[in-house]
Amino acid sequence: MFNFRQKIFISYLALFLVFLVLVFPFASQTVKKITAKAMEDRASELIQRIQKAPNNEALIRRLKDQKPAIFFRVSVIDNDKRVLYDSHTKRLLGEQFSQEYIVDHPEVLQAFQRGLGYHVGYSELLGQKFAYMAKAFDFHGKRYVIRTAFPYEYVSELSHDFEMGFLGLSAAVLLLFSVMTWFIINHLTRPIQQIIEAVRPYQKGLTTTIPEIELSSVNPSDDFGKLAFTLNSLSSKVQKHIDTLTHERNEKESVLEALTEGVIAVEEDMKVIYANSSALSLLGLKQQELLEKNLGDIQQIKCYELLEQCQKEHKILTDTLVIKKPRKKEYIDLIAIPKKQESGAILVMQDNSVQHKLLEMRKDFVANASHELKTPITIISGFAEALHDNPDLPPEKNLEITDKITRNCERMSTLIKDLLTLSDIENIPETRLMECDLSALMRTVCPMVKDVFSDANITLKIPPEQDMHIIGDNNLLIMAFLNLVENAAKYSPAPAQITISMRQKEEWIKIKIADQGYGIPPEDLEHIFTRFYRADKSRSKQIGGTGLGLSIVELIIQKHFGHIKVQSEVGKGTTFTISLPIKRDTH
Repeated sequence: MFNFRQKIFISYLALFLVFLVLVFPFASQTVKKITAKAMEDRASELIQRIQKAPNNEALIRRLKDQKPAIFFRVSVIDNDKRVLYDSHTKRLLGEQFSQEYIVDHPEVLQAFQRGLGYHVGYSELLGQKFAYMAKAFDFHGKRYVIRTAFPYEYVSELSHDFEMGFLGLSAAVLLLFSVMTWFIINHLTRPIQQIIEAVRPYQKGLTTTIPEIELSSVNPSDDFGKLAFTLNSLSSKVQKHIDTLTHERNEKESVLEALTEGVIAVEEDMKVIYANSSALSLLGLKQQELLEKNLGDIQQIKCYELLEQCQKEHKILTDTLVIKKPRKKEYIDLIAIPKKQESGAILVMQDNSVQHKLLEMRKDFVANASHELKTPITIISGFAEALHDNPDLPPEKNLEITDKITRNCERMSTLIKDLLTLSDIENIPETRLMECDLSALMRTVCPMVKDVFSDANITLKIPPEQDMHIIGDNNLLIMAFLNLVENAAKYSPAPAQITISMRQKEEWIKIKIADQGYGIPPEDLEHIFTRFYRADKSRSKQIGGTGLGLSIVELIIQKHFGHIKVQSEVGKGTTFTISLPIKRDTH
């Protein structure tokens, strides 16, 4: 945007350009009028000198006597429109000249009709363009016309000289006036510029307070001095009000930031005007992705609809938002509260994922445990009834039934043992954590697997120069590693090919257990750590197991503040990657 002085300069520049556009036709018309008036005056002088002649011959003699005073061509036409005299025609035509020639020139016809005629035309006789002036006069009761001619090129030159002179003079006057106006306006607006410069740092956010305005070379009693005093007084009051509001806002924001609940405030048009850290964390957004944006743009339709509905109904509404993340769900309780005077609404968000997760786990655990225990109990009950109802069964049939009862009892015992292990791990005390050497633990695990799977080929890769010590529970870590390595051997065609690699990366120890076995289908990968879940039901029944092994492994790793990932491809094998922190984060 242009300031005031720049607008003045541009206005004068535009005025000058408009003046240039208009001056040329104006100057041209002015020169034509001056030329026509001069020719008319000259014709009037000639008429006065010849008008008293007694007859036509005397009139012609008097015109010839005036020949030295005639600046160019002169003609006299009688009342019958015949040429009585022409200063050039007779000389140029010679004997061909005749006074019987009737003229019909436009200027002559105008003069006969209106007394005066003017026309610009080309003369074939003289071979150039002329400006013609014809004027009627009374000669012995008859209407005569005197016709004068002036070369048009002289008119053009005169017009050009006049235009240039007029243009130069006008430009000089306009320039002088512009310079004078510029200096006057600059002098008058200098105090305003000083006021603007004084306030500009606050406007740009470079200072937090409105500075005092001081005007140099300005009388405090004049208008600008009074304006500066008024602005200083006003800015002082505004600054006090701003300080009060800022203090109140900071206190409110401190309280809101201290809350574990998320808080989002929106205007009536659903534009977000505030969001505390907890809200940003729950939604997984950054401040610039949410503030001053429409709530509908963050793709949380339930939040948007709940806030919109609470404003329409003018009452508090509640709902639950479920956010799906890799391998887990977050449950967030929502409370939408309309603000007064229809000025927007506030959304309070509370993370109840733990409670929901515990509730779901409790339900799933009871259901799965009941299902897993029900099957062997049913089998044992059925075979026990068979033995009771058939005491005379052959010894070999008795042995077969008792063997099945024994195996199902062992299955229940293993299931109960795994359930107790899960409970024990979930309540592990800090006193059980001590320094562990992961490389030593892994060297203990490998022979244990070889005792069961003697044909398995296990390759252990541990950099000798790297320290593999962490704070943890030896027995639990051995249980986790043994479970993973045994699974690698179980779910691989014999002989199993297993590679175990360990390395330290920054503050983490990475452990990879890779096999070349059957692999896990993609649709089962996200469920393999779920309790009682089995990826291959038929193979699991053949091999045995409770479906709690990987759940136990994941829980052990989590209790050591680490995490576990899995990659698998059917027919090519599976790789488990465990990351354990060297320095445990207890926060």
